[in-house]
Amino acid sequence: MFERILPPMAKNEYRGSPLAFYGLCLFTAVFAFRSLVHFLKDDGGINSIASIITFPGTPDPDQVIHLFASLWGGQQLITLVILVTVLFRYRNLIPFMALLLVIEQLTRVASGLMHPLNPTFYEHRPPGAAGTFIFIGFSLLILVLSLRQRPDSGAKTSGGRRD
Repeated sequence: MFERILPPMAKNEYRGSPLAFYGLCLFTAVFAFRSLVHFLKDDGGINSIASIITFPGTPDPDQVIHLFASLWGGQQLITLVILVTVLFRYRNLIPFMALLLVIEQLTRVASGLMHPLNPTFYEHRPPGAAGTFIFIGFSLLILVLSLRQRPDSGAKTSGGRRD
């Protein structure tokens, strides 16, 4: 099991379920959108999407919040590059990537528990409130499916190569 999650050599041969591969592609598309929003949007999506209220003060405390949202988006873009690299060059690392995504989602929950925001901080319930739990389940499903071994390497998900 350990060797399936962290193989001794990275290569483009994937023997897990094709559903896990395509599920990770879908996850990557959503991750790309989310990353770009956090990185590029003026408010990092904090006010406009997550609906966190703005805070009065001088200097403007929202500037700091928006900076951290953008920094978070930058980190997510680095993860996005790794996701795309795994999908197109090192597919035998798909189980490892799925495990990292499960861990990433669980750290979101842990952060929310350590630093909870009550409803007074929001204009409405943010999409990430329920979305995180959906993505935990989706990431776990990708992980389980990616660990299922097929008897052959399958031309569909390995580009026809047998590395």
